[in-house]
Amino acid sequence: MALFADVAFWTAADGARLALRRAPAAGRARGALILLHGFGDHSGRYAEVAAWFAERGIGVWALDQRGHGRSPGRRGHVSRFAQFVSDVAALRKLVGGEESAPQLLLGHSFGGTVVLRYLETAPEGVAGAIVSSPFLAVTMAVPLWKRAVARALLDLLPARPVATGLDVAHLSTDPAVGQAAKSDHLYHRVMTPRAYHEILAAQRAVVAEGDRIAVPLLVLLAGDDRIVSRAASEAFARGLKGDVSVTVYESFFHEIFNEPQRARVYRDVERWLDHVLAA
Repeated sequence: MALFADVAFWTAADGARLALRRAPAAGRARGALILLHGFGDHSGRYAEVAAWFAERGIGVWALDQRGHGRSPGRRGHVSRFAQFVSDVAALRKLVGGEESAPQLLLGHSFGGTVVLRYLETAPEGVAGAIVSSPFLAVTMAVPLWKRAVARALLDLLPARPVATGLDVAHLSTDPAVGQAAKSDHLYHRVMTPRAYHEILAAQRAVVAEGDRIAVPLLVLLAGDDRIVSRAASEAFARGLKGDVSVTVYESFFHEIFNEPQRARVYRDVERWLDHVLAA
């Protein structure tokens, strides 16, 4: 299996060739993890996360989602949100053909939205899922004029990239994280009107159909998230039934796996993994 820094390509259900990075499990595999990054992000920024899981016997398949990283497509654009969900289902088949260990999902921010929406399709064979800072709403309300422009462009120029206005200084309390993202040519800060429309609809669907989630779920939230709404995510998570664990890291910014005190996060994840994989 290729090292994580290398990029391979696989064919999605609709024929798209999507980029994938892999980190093989150290020793005997006890799990197989599919990792989904945030909006504008890419899998290459998760090398440390992948290595941590791999060292604990969990192989990692980290996808560059459509319109992101080394995958093809207009940056920040998607015709239908369902394409992201379909990609998870297809990738699970690929992983299952290569590794028989229990499958796990991890989604950060927008990737968390995709994971939650996928879980609401009642898939079989998922041992558990982790979502960190899931993107169910933004911290600050989108100005009325921006929403009006987005609606107008949806009909006229649905694939035109529009700057999101995301401040990379809000990714982590470590300024180096934001600076690295800013200089990363694979990291973008644009979203098209069609993608915006599709994501809003998906967010509403996630909240409305949360009772369909039936796998062990670990929800990790940044206490001082200045990008997505911690309040919206926490209200959703605490309203779920079943095996759901919610942890809030006070003073953490959005990317909890890039915070200086992230060792706390890894300890909580390790305890959850022992619980889920022992079941």
